Amino acid sequence: MKTFQLTIITPEKVFLEGAVVSLSVPNGVGMAASGFGVLADHAPLISTLNPGVMTLTDPETTVRYQIGSGFIDVLNNQVKLLVSSIEKVD
Repeated sequence: MKTFQLTIITPEKVFLEGAVVSLSVPNGVGMAASGFGVLADHAPLISTLNPGVMTLTDPETTVRYQIGSGFIDVLNNQVKLLVSSIEKVD
């Protein structure tokens, strides 16, 4: 199972750093309900993010978070999310 390094940053702190298998985020381009996924070896990408539910799968579990608007940067198996807010969804 291939992983990539994910860093999630809010205005207050680094919220999360670690290896993940997949990530699904609400995309800020196009239709508001659209989104996209990221796996290891994803093509380079910079995009805006809409507020919505983000799903991440690490080697052990899948977790959902409600995120505020922000940006995503994908390059060389390093993914950085800059989001205005983030909260775990039960």
